[in-house]
Amino acid sequence: MPDKPYFGSLKASDSASDFTAVNAAIRRILSMGGAPTLVEVKAVNGVGLNPVGFVDIQALVHQQDGLGRTMPHGTIHGAPYARLQGGKRAFLCDPTVGDIGLAIICARDISNVKANRKASAPGSFRQSDLADAVYLGGYLNAAPEEYCGWVGSDFHVKTAGKFIVDAAECDINCKVNVSGDIVATGDVTAGNISLEKHVHGGVQGGSAKTTTPE
Repeated sequence: MPDKPYFGSLKASDSASDFTAVNAAIRRILSMGGAPTLVEVKAVNGVGLNPVGFVDIQALVHQQDGLGRTMPHGTIHGAPYARLQGGKRAFLCDPTVGDIGLAIICARDISNVKANRKASAPGSFRQSDLADAVYLGGYLNAAPEEYCGWVGSDFHVKTAGKFIVDAAECDINCKVNVSGDIVATGDVTAGNISLEKHVHGGVQGGSAKTTTPE
């Protein structure tokens, strides 16, 4: 009596069986599901002090046919990218061309939600399609040259531009070591002594020196 087909390795004699046909159809349907995939950023728009923008991305794992031949995916345009944000507060570190990240495929067409930025009807009947990807960055990228964060027990801020703090008030409760010039557009106060308004006592002509600031 011939062996019955089973899940796992299939014999050549099973190639035309009903089970093989059904199994192939099931695997085909499962392969169409929107599983997350690694992608590379090809273009970015809407960065900086703007509403969260979009990226054009390309899947890094090629398509493959039944004979093992591979073909690159096309570019996925306008995928929303993730920004760490809560309400009106956000940490800005937008993606850039060449970044590697993760594309998460949404279950339904999100084109109307992207356009309206609010709850909307699906744009079409498509499901689990790469066109409805959102981008989450930060995988397999090179060592950073500009950064902020902990290196060992120290917190570092390194940037090629200016370090700008725009706050109503800034309280620093620590020893500050500065390598370089300090430029202030307002007064600087150390203890109770104003850099702009302090006075010196014991002033007299000749070679005498003033006392310490008051």
